[in-house]
Amino acid sequence: MMTSIEETKTVEIETGMNQDFDDLIIEIKDLWRKFFEDTPAEVEALKGVNFKVNRGEFITIMGPSGSGKSTLLTILGCMAPSTSGQVFIDGTEITQMPQRKLSELRKNKIGFVFQDIFLIDKISALDNVLLPLLPYGIKKADRERAIELLRIAGLEDRMHHKPAELSGGQKQRVAICRALINDPPIVLADEPTGNLDSQTGGEVLELLRKV
Repeated sequence: MMTSIEETKTVEIETGMNQDFDDLIIEIKDLWRKFFEDTPAEVEALKGVNFKVNRGEFITIMGPSGSGKSTLLTILGCMAPSTSGQVFIDGTEITQMPQRKLSELRKNKIGFVFQDIFLIDKISALDNVLLPLLPYGIKKADRERAIELLRIAGLEDRMHHKPAELSGGQKQRVAICRALINDPPIVLADEPTGNLDSQTGGEVLELLRKV
C-alpha cells in the first residue's frame, strides 16, 4: 500500500512578519483520498490528514515519492476530489462544491505551479503568463501586471522570447509568474525546483518568497 502523507513531515520555513495567526487561509479536517476503493488494488494516498495554514505563511510539505504530496496539492487546488473529510479554502468548504463554483474559486483564490511546467511553445513568455486570463478578457492592467511580475522575476529582457529560447530556470520563473497573474491569496507549487540545479532552485524559491 502506498505510503501515506500522515507519515511525512510538514515544515514551516517562513512566516509573514505581520501575520495574524487566527486568520486561516487553508484548513483540512480528517482528509482521506483512496484510489481503486474496495478493490484488491486499493491505495490510501491520504489517511486522515489534518492541518491549518494561516494567511501569510510560507510552508513546504516534505516526504518520499508516493507519499501523497501531489494528491494533497491537487485537492487543495480544486482539481481533484477527496474521498472524505473537509477542506476549507479561505473559509469556504469545497468538497461538495459543484465544478462551476470550484472553477470560479480556483480562478480567484489559487495559483498553481505544476510539477511539469506546461508552457505553450508557440507564444512568448509574456503571453504564457497572461494565458489564464484569456477566457475573461485581457485588460491593460493585466498586461502591466504580467510585465511587472516578469521584471521581478528577472525576465524583463526575455519576456518576448518563446519557451524554447529560455533556460529551465527561466521557464520555471515564467510558470510562477503565470500562477501569480490573478494575485491569488494562495499559491501551491508542486516540486517547483525538482528539475533544477541547486543554485537555480534557490533562485526560484527566493522568487516565490519575494512575490
